[in-house]
Amino acid sequence: MKFQRHNLILKLIEEEPIETQKELSDRLRAAGFRVTQATVSRDIKELRLIKALASDGSYRYATAEKGENGLNERLI
Repeated sequence: MKFQRHNLILKLIEEEPIETQKELSDRLRAAGFRVTQATVSRDIKELRLIKALASDGSYRYATAEKGENGLNERLI
């Protein structure tokens, strides 16, 4: 279950500008995962996601490598 959830998180942040844990939690729940804020927080830490500055000035979750290759990396 965790493996599938992690894969979906990576897919979601690649395809959508996810800015908050709540947005990520909502997307996961819509996909049928039963998650809490604590679970999403742990997933973010385990996947080593960062908050990166997008070209439009908003911050969104990204992988560390994506932050280096297109978004301005910025930890929040």
